[in-house]
Amino acid sequence: MKNLFLCCVILFFISCSGEKTDQLLLELDKKKLSENINYDKIIFYKFAKIAVRSTAVQDTTQPEYQKFSKQAQSVVKTLNSINGHGNDRISVIDALRVYKEYRSVKQFVKETDEDVFPLLTEGFITMNSGTKTPNPFFKDSDKAYYQNIEHAILSMAVLATRDLGQPFALYECSKTQPELLDDCEIKTLLEFVRGFLFFSNSLFYLSEDGLSRNIKWLDKNEKIPLPYTKSFFGWGNLNDEQTHLAFHGMNYIFRGFDRMRMERKIDEERSLEDFEAFLTDMNKLGIQNELVWGITAYLNLKKEKPEKSLPALEKLSRSALFSNSEREALQQSMVYVKERKSDKALTGVYDKAFIGKIATKYMIALLAKVNWEKLMKEQGVPYTGEVFAGINKFKALSNSVSQYTQPSTIEKGKKEIGKKGSELLEKAKGWLD
Repeated sequence: MKNLFLCCVILFFISCSGEKTDQLLLELDKKKLSENINYDKIIFYKFAKIAVRSTAVQDTTQPEYQKFSKQAQSVVKTLNSINGHGNDRISVIDALRVYKEYRSVKQFVKETDEDVFPLLTEGFITMNSGTKTPNPFFKDSDKAYYQNIEHAILSMAVLATRDLGQPFALYECSKTQPELLDDCEIKTLLEFVRGFLFFSNSLFYLSEDGLSRNIKWLDKNEKIPLPYTKSFFGWGNLNDEQTHLAFHGMNYIFRGFDRMRMERKIDEERSLEDFEAFLTDMNKLGIQNELVWGITAYLNLKKEKPEKSLPALEKLSRSALFSNSEREALQQSMVYVKERKSDKALTGVYDKAFIGKIATKYMIALLAKVNWEKLMKEQGVPYTGEVFAGINKFKALSNSVSQYTQPSTIEKGKKEIGKKGSELLEKAKGWLD
């Protein structure tokens, strides 16, 4: 009882002690991240991944394998029927069978760390070859290191898929441990992608933490080539030194966006410093885009130099990134500026939420252009084909199961089964209830 009372007293004083610390805010973000990836589509995706990973288990007495082996066989059989290179469709019976298996182990999947199983790539190799013999690529290697590489690659690869995208990339990011990666380009690019995903999910303290590490790393490693980064941003016209400078600026701007959306006054002041650093880098390179215009306008409005914000606002209002209503909002902010009402432009139209939207729209448009499979093959990443075929299999499976198991489509599933005769109806008995 004494300890309980002491804890309550400490918590009371912490809650009354004024500003929250950086560390406490970071911990709160970690808790929010766990909540953000704890919903059905993500759990089903994890279910399918565990099924593949469990096929490569050597020790079949492993408790987790024993609890999951029956369901894994059913899922893997269905996944093997998909070629992973086209718009495959799964039969209603197979989709419902998989869904039934999923429901039977859903709680186990929620509570189990997928990384207790072998690597996903090993699972795909086992599925394709029918043997559990370890592949030489993984011989004598550190499993934690390679599964971190897998999560890192998947976090970027699923971003390019329309049906998976950001929520699934966020899950994969949550499983990465960048500190396990060697100092290399893939590590710093992963930190940036994580930073963007965390920012777009309002996890500002997690995002800032990773981007701050990135900026320090870039400051210390100015000579490391960044070919992935150059392809990622479409900077083919920049040399290695210029690519480094441009990427340096991109980390500053997204850290600035994080700080701008934080609660404390000191964070807003820091955001302005980050935005200045971003513009310094971009101006050295002569780069002009929506991010440059957005920050130029914002800083000039904050500095009460409204006339200097007009050219940037005009360029933004003509950008194809924005909807008609967003362009109208930008035009309204220009009216306020011309009337010398910078405060109204900042708080009524061109506010923190709007400038954050500029950043998100810019990055989503950029990510949509990246062909990750092609890029990774060009850079010699092992088993790229297998990984992307696997992603396509997961996507086809998820879409098919979702098609027949949503409340709005249950009747459709029943009718399709009914058309195929009483034998199929008997097989499916109880699956749709």
